[in-house]
Amino acid sequence: MNSKDAIKILVMRQFAKNLRSGVLMALLLIPAVWAKEPVVRQTPLGSSQRVSVAGSLPAQIVNLLQKADLSPNSLSVMVKEVPNRASFQPNAQEEVEISHLASLPRIPASLMKLVTTQAALDLLGPNYTWKTNVFITGPIKPSGVLEGDVILRGGLDPKLTVENATHVMQKLRSLGIQKIQGDVLIDKSLFDAPEKDPGKFDGEPLRPYNVFADALLINFNALLVSITPDPLSGVAHIDIEPRMDGLAYSKQVPLTHSNCVDYRQELKADFSQSLLIKFNGTFAKSCGMKIWPLAFSRPKEFTQRALAGIWQSLGGEIAGSFKLGVLPAKATLLWSENSQPLGDIVRDMNKFSNNVMAQHLFLSLSMGTPSGVSEAASREIVQKWWREKISPTPLQIDQGSGLSRDDQLSAQGLVDLLSYAWQSPYMPELISSLPITGMDGTLKKSQSTALAHLKTGSLRDVNAIAGFVQGRQQKRYILVAILNDPKAREGAAVLEGLIQWVANR
Repeated sequence: MNSKDAIKILVMRQFAKNLRSGVLMALLLIPAVWAKEPVVRQTPLGSSQRVSVAGSLPAQIVNLLQKADLSPNSLSVMVKEVPNRASFQPNAQEEVEISHLASLPRIPASLMKLVTTQAALDLLGPNYTWKTNVFITGPIKPSGVLEGDVILRGGLDPKLTVENATHVMQKLRSLGIQKIQGDVLIDKSLFDAPEKDPGKFDGEPLRPYNVFADALLINFNALLVSITPDPLSGVAHIDIEPRMDGLAYSKQVPLTHSNCVDYRQELKADFSQSLLIKFNGTFAKSCGMKIWPLAFSRPKEFTQRALAGIWQSLGGEIAGSFKLGVLPAKATLLWSENSQPLGDIVRDMNKFSNNVMAQHLFLSLSMGTPSGVSEAASREIVQKWWREKISPTPLQIDQGSGLSRDDQLSAQGLVDLLSYAWQSPYMPELISSLPITGMDGTLKKSQSTALAHLKTGSLRDVNAIAGFVQGRQQKRYILVAILNDPKAREGAAVLEGLIQWVANR
């Protein structure tokens, strides 16, 4: 085996490993640092509102806000012990540890994924799976020719990776199909995706977190650019997965001995031509191997180009083409490819705060309704579930991921949700999906010594956490903290201070 083959194998192994560990998950901001001190407990005003007065925050949290140049009015916090299972009643008037502006509606960012997760666990169940159906319209001849079309009908699978898509195409080959005499039709009619601009939210159309939901979404519509330094050859080899039909790119760049600062900038990528990616810069040897996820600039063509590339790599032939289409009346179902169960999906979704997975989960709530799959139908379902099961506090939800400035939810509402979740038979699935401080997901780099399972949320002007914290006396607490301020990102120490305060109880 020559060095080039060895490097290629290394790239592929690393690619598969990173897929499994969530390299494509769009990570949100991670908080950082801490403190302690008692606080005056507040008297409840009602089932959905608590007293919030000056002095309701611990002194060291006020100090951290001052250091970050943040007003206490920009922060909503609620802390209370998890409800007693034996005596729990929904919306009960319970004493709380901290209640500061808790009833004020805020933009929650990715904390909204907690609503989507619990709604999906309740309404679909942790064993729910999505199906990608494979049909044909003609016989498979002994010569290896399929005299007809192949139809792949999408079922909103939230995590159809390159490995899964390759498995589907390999299965077709294993049936003896060498050549498809017709076309491969990709049916996405389950969900009528509205026209949206991927760069509208923040001007970053190539960021994977801006990918939209799709009935047959492969690899989150993301390209993985692998850059592997080869010191013996003096170059860095570049590989892009999946193999996209029609996509060309620079295969290598010169290797330098400079410090690794910003490898993306040093590569000087040119995306001006959507089917030709040029790398006109260099790569520092000290960077080691890197994987750079990018959203494909032609999202409506991603699925067909990816499947065509996979089919070609497997040695398959086709007389027609890979294209969008609709399942014809006369077609035979070969098999249904099942997704991972919902319980596993929410773990990946929340640990890495994956927006498009959350959108798929949200849309799936309206599967089978008379009006069909849509954001509007799912919003109605979630609102009804929220009013009946969770809280009288207002909820305004857009598309389920939190990547929206139209979302509105209070700290009180999230505490009500987490209190309900603690009593739910699916409590283990929800808690195990949350990042653990200093261990994994969006909290892997946290320096906290606290033991906490917390969902993070971050947008421009938003920084937030919500979840469960272990206290000193082996008690568990619900903590929700939401910062809405132009300087919200400067408030990471405030959020970490709150976590440590709760952990010291």
